[in-house]
Amino acid sequence: MTKTASIKTEYQVTVNYPVWQKVEQIAEQFNLSVSELLEHIAQGQLKVVAVSTNSEPLSDRDIANYFIWLASQSDVEINAYKLQKLMYYAQAWHLAIYGTPLFNADFQAWVHGPVIPALLERYTSLFRWEPIAKKIEQPKLSEEIGDFLEEVAEAYFEYDDETLEGMTCGEMPWLEARGNIPRDESCHAIISQESMKKYYSARVKEETSV
Repeated sequence: MTKTASIKTEYQVTVNYPVWQKVEQIAEQFNLSVSELLEHIAQGQLKVVAVSTNSEPLSDRDIANYFIWLASQSDVEINAYKLQKLMYYAQAWHLAIYGTPLFNADFQAWVHGPVIPALLERYTSLFRWEPIAKKIEQPKLSEEIGDFLEEVAEAYFEYDDETLEGMTCGEMPWLEARGNIPRDESCHAIISQESMKKYYSARVKEETSV
C-alpha cells in the first residue's frame, strides 16, 4: 500500500514597493502586521472598498445634504445639532477605516459637542432647534460614499441630539481638545483629525477582534 505524500503549494504575489508601503500603513492603523491584516480581510472582519482618488473633494455641505435627504426617506427627524453629530461620526469613522477625511472641514469642541460653526449657523438661523424641514433631491455621491453614510445613519439615526451630545462629549477626541476647560464653558479648540483617527481606529480594532 503506497502512502501518498501531502504536497503544500505556496503562491507568491509580487507588488510594487509603493503598494506594499500603503498596505503596511493600513495595517499600522489597526495595530496589525500585514499578515494579520490580510487574515482579517480573508475572514470578513475587515471590508476592502475601492475609493476613487480622482474625484473632487467633498464638502461638509455635500454630506449634510445627504443626511438630510436620507432622513426624509426614513421618516427620521434631525435638527441642526443632531446633524452636527452625524457629520462628526461620519468624519471620524471614515478617518478610522480609510485613513483619510471624508470632507474638508474642522470640528470645534463646543459645550454641546463637536461643531462645524458655519454649518451650524446655516441651519440654526433657519430652523433653530426644530427639525430641518428642507426638501432636496438625492445628492450625487459615489455608491461607495452613499453606502458608507447609510451605515453611519443606521448606527446613529435612532438617537436624538442630546443622546449624541452625551456620546461625543464622553469620547477622547472632544475631551482632549478641551483640555482643562470646564464642561459648561465656551471653547473653540479644534478637534484634531489625528486624535479622531487614533481613537476610532482603536474602536474598529476592538470591534473586529471580538
